[in-house]
Amino acid sequence: MEHRLSRRDVLHAASVALAARPATSLAAEAASPLDDLLGRRRMVRRFKPDPVSTGTVRRLLSAAIRAPSAGHTQPASFVVVRGRDARTALGRAALGQTFVGEAPVVVVACADVSRSKAWYRERAERYGMIDTAFASMCLLLAVVEAGLGACFVGAFDDGEVARLVGLPAHVLPVAVIPIGYPAEAPGRMKLRPLRDVVHHERW
Repeated sequence: MEHRLSRRDVLHAASVALAARPATSLAAEAASPLDDLLGRRRMVRRFKPDPVSTGTVRRLLSAAIRAPSAGHTQPASFVVVRGRDARTALGRAALGQTFVGEAPVVVVACADVSRSKAWYRERAERYGMIDTAFASMCLLLAVVEAGLGACFVGAFDDGEVARLVGLPAHVLPVAVIPIGYPAEAPGRMKLRPLRDVVHHERW
């Protein structure tokens, strides 16, 4: 005679099997591809001399332009800098952060404020900067996925960076981003726990 397990028996057996599995296996199943990508993201400041191909840079920028923007005005633009002297000059303009010039390619992320002004007038610069920061984050994640390293540099002489890469008056530099194959493996930095940063309804 066929023996049929009750629903309670099935649930009990499943719970016993789950409890017996290694914790590392459970953690791996819980982590999504996005969790993995975010977990691997670091700010890299030391680079190997190996070149980064044009095709790879194009894929990184293709990811960057998929970022959202206010009113879909898409103000983010990018200047790709490969020349050694120009990279070195950008490092000096970034308040002496010489590691910028050591990367084989540097991307200057810019906000074309003219694209936002028709819709947002006096808030155009604010939205353009935010939108370009979104695009830069997409770029940084694409860098990790490609096995590369990068650093978002926001401390620089705006006027000098604009001069070095020939920006017109309506285009503002937002970040200088050196990209290359990492020559270091920075450790994970401690994150503030959610309980310290999340507020419900009011602060």
